[in-house]
Amino acid sequence: MSAAGQVVGIAEAEKGYLEKSLANWEKYGTNCLYTKTRFAGADNVQKYSYETGHYNKYGWAPWCQSFVNWCIMSAVGAAKADKLLCGMYKSASTMDTKNAMVKAGRQVELSKAQPGDIVFRSRNGGGHVGIVKGWKNGKIVTIEGNSSANDITSWNGGAVVEHTGASWTWCCRPDWSLVEKPEGWHWVKADGVWYYQDDDGRNTYGWKVINHHWYYFAKDGAMMTGAVWINDEPYYLMERGELEGACCKTDERGVQRPWYVEET
Repeated sequence: MSAAGQVVGIAEAEKGYLEKSLANWEKYGTNCLYTKTRFAGADNVQKYSYETGHYNKYGWAPWCQSFVNWCIMSAVGAAKADKLLCGMYKSASTMDTKNAMVKAGRQVELSKAQPGDIVFRSRNGGGHVGIVKGWKNGKIVTIEGNSSANDITSWNGGAVVEHTGASWTWCCRPDWSLVEKPEGWHWVKADGVWYYQDDDGRNTYGWKVINHHWYYFAKDGAMMTGAVWINDEPYYLMERGELEGACCKTDERGVQRPWYVEET
């Protein structure tokens, strides 16, 4: 399962969780945090702020962002969650998190929201946030912490709930490639240069057929392009476009075109 899918699954399993009362926290401590519905209250006491460390920084405060951060942390760990949240894992501020993700270029159109995306809306003095589960009848389905089953506009409702059709202003997509390891041989671009690597990050070199085209990689793994001499033979390798690096062959009209080969 993808990291985004794991986050949605974790959020799904938390639906129905209710925040606890301060009196129960003072009486039972952390024991009261780990039941879904017992010890319920209206004091923002819950496990998400506690486990992300937000409680130590903010006390028992509105926790919609803490819920999102906790779900991502539970899927990939705190260090990787911080990368996915653009350095904002330790923050419970919805608008600060939104601003950091937008600045990092992670904003996408709301109409293109997909599972695992994070959606935000503002309100006087702060904001609200949810995790996209999917779409239903043309409306975004979200799982939200610190919301209310009876009020789709709630930002401090005290429960983890699923909503369909809530109003959102921004949608941001974590860069899941930061935490998902490609399987098998795959392309990697670094400092403007293409490499072809295996699961362990080792570069190929020399000639290699990839998707029915020949490519040539230098000893350091860098893909070659343009007019080159290889083993005292001249070759032309595509310099741009979708087939950048592909070896060309002269056709019957004397035009250099990418050489298509059958893979064996």
